[in-house]
Amino acid sequence: MLRSLACAALKRRLTLAVSAPQLQLPRSSSSGSSSHHLTAPATRFLSTVPSLGSPKKSFNTQPLETKGIGGNMLAALNDENPHVNVVRYEHKDRLWTMNRVQYWSEALAIGLLDYGLKAGDRVVSWLPERFSEQMVLQFACSKAGLILYELDPSLAIKDPEAAKVALRKALTITKANVLVSQEAGDDVNYVRLAHAVIPELEIQDMGNGIPFLTPRFPHLRICIQTGFDDEEKHGWFRYHHMLTPGSDDWDSYQEQLDETGTVITADMPLKGTLEVDAQGIPTAVGKSFSNKDVLEQNLWPTYCKILQKEFHEVEGVGVVF
Repeated sequence: MLRSLACAALKRRLTLAVSAPQLQLPRSSSSGSSSHHLTAPATRFLSTVPSLGSPKKSFNTQPLETKGIGGNMLAALNDENPHVNVVRYEHKDRLWTMNRVQYWSEALAIGLLDYGLKAGDRVVSWLPERFSEQMVLQFACSKAGLILYELDPSLAIKDPEAAKVALRKALTITKANVLVSQEAGDDVNYVRLAHAVIPELEIQDMGNGIPFLTPRFPHLRICIQTGFDDEEKHGWFRYHHMLTPGSDDWDSYQEQLDETGTVITADMPLKGTLEVDAQGIPTAVGKSFSNKDVLEQNLWPTYCKILQKEFHEVEGVGVVF
């Protein structure tokens, strides 16, 4: 009889495992040899989500406040028309629907909250505006209540040494909890520049499950890069590994907010700014802009045009490694 019960339980587990949606992650190569997984852009992963069918249901007992809150407005627009095309990225000809933007931005918000971040924590992005990863990060910060500072990556093209100083100053004056960087681009290896500023990234291995720690920047808890391999980058998390999609049966996004009693409002700070000198090096934290301010002043072009239901195209090269 016990054997019959055990077999029945195993059968139920197998049935659930087969029916559960599976998210296929690109495999990395530990040998460092080139492969299509390593050379494919991050947008390849972000843009190849299968058809999601009907939009994910909201499990809130109270309707989401959408006025002036970009993340919630995106969810409402997705409920209305999930399959409308909203933006095309010229690099690799990637076309995004409203559903795809909502799906991945909420997945990133869940991943950041699940890591232990909370509303009011600070993120420094070293990504150019033309990256789809930057757009997803902007919506994720709105959904999670995080404050996003943007450090100009073009300084590293002109003056790599000045870029190191700029990164050091940005992390210090913002007391950033998160750094998000591209791996490489425009003939610049941003990961190596970051290692010169944060040498602990070369020592620590996030695969061991030990929290990241650097005495130089005591507030910094996680560094994220857009590459698809871990070779000489063991102190980093990969961008696509931070994506944690919810499901139709479990609203993990709202659960993460409920655990800390967080309610996202239009007046919560969303975009932080950096005052910089003539060389482009941050000198102080500037004015902060709320969710409402970002929309009213069109501070993030792609983000705002999506919410205005204005289809547009983004030119330039995206992630290539």
